[in-house]
Amino acid sequence: MISRRNLLWFLAGGLLGPILPRPSPARSAGHTYLSARADAGGGYRVSGFSAGAGQAFDLPIPARGHSFAVHSGKRIAAHFARRPGRFARAIDLRRGAVVSEFTAPDDRHFCGHGVFSRDGRLLYASENDFNGERGIVGIYDAKNEYGRIGEFSSHGVGPHDMRLLSDGRTLVVANGGILTRPDLPGVKLNLPTMAPSLCYVDRRDGRLLQAFQLAPALHQLSIRHLAVGVDDTVAVAMQYEGPSGDLVSLVAVHRRGGPLRLLQGPPDVVRAMKQYCGSVCFDLSSRVIAVSAPRGNLITFWDPRAGGYISSVRVVDGSGVAPGERRGEFLASSGRGGVHVVDARSSAARPLNNDFLHTGYWDNHLVAVAT
Repeated sequence: MISRRNLLWFLAGGLLGPILPRPSPARSAGHTYLSARADAGGGYRVSGFSAGAGQAFDLPIPARGHSFAVHSGKRIAAHFARRPGRFARAIDLRRGAVVSEFTAPDDRHFCGHGVFSRDGRLLYASENDFNGERGIVGIYDAKNEYGRIGEFSSHGVGPHDMRLLSDGRTLVVANGGILTRPDLPGVKLNLPTMAPSLCYVDRRDGRLLQAFQLAPALHQLSIRHLAVGVDDTVAVAMQYEGPSGDLVSLVAVHRRGGPLRLLQGPPDVVRAMKQYCGSVCFDLSSRVIAVSAPRGNLITFWDPRAGGYISSVRVVDGSGVAPGERRGEFLASSGRGGVHVVDARSSAARPLNNDFLHTGYWDNHLVAVAT
């Protein structure tokens, strides 16, 4: 008789397979990195820095922050409160100054992520309609002080990360499947019945284009964070809400028209990830995916083409990941303070020696803006 643990592992392994075409390599002249952090005095801030020159800006915020949406012109970034916060701000990255402040409606709250339309006119934010128990994508007018001008369904519960595909029209939304309320902080209300999904939505009218779910036995595998490669391959990082003894793959890739495919790593590595991924990104070539596992003090690396594990490196409480300046290279920020350069090829981690990077405790995400 197959045990529940082995059944889940079999379901994960059965979805493997080579799926991706070979993308063109890419390089960058450099990046500015954006992240939220807590400072040594217990306050909260959003910051920008470069790997070589250190601090670019450092701004106070009223409560804990989460992630950013970056305008295609790379001059403006919108920053969102951590769920269930309601504040957001647009920051001029060149001046390091807030240019607009806006909030979610009283019966909504932000879920920490968003994305600009390609022309920069509209900002889309993942939101929770907690009274209606449904996910929402809020629409904000970036040309008019980020006034809220509409919304549409995320076609699921608990939307978190979202990304825009290369056609400029299709949003891919990670519906985590977990029902929450701001008056019950930290309480997950529907774990026995949660149904996470990866949804493709037309941003122009909110129409659902496609929706994908994992096998029913994996319905407690919450789809949380996304990254998109140069060929619109979507990398997915997940968090498992089931029994603590289950051994479940936490990383997946997807291309429209195909199945949502879990990537299988060595059982000891998957177990060490402790059922929780913090964030995900592609390297500059889109040939390597980095996925953080902060509870396991690991940054893991995955091959999106062959569909398997490459290597991992230890970073204590490492959660934020972003592409570095070379193929297979990433930056990883730590919730204990400090930022490391990590490399999938050598499995090495090198701390950046900059005093500013050790002045606080970095939050979940690290966003790279090419300069």
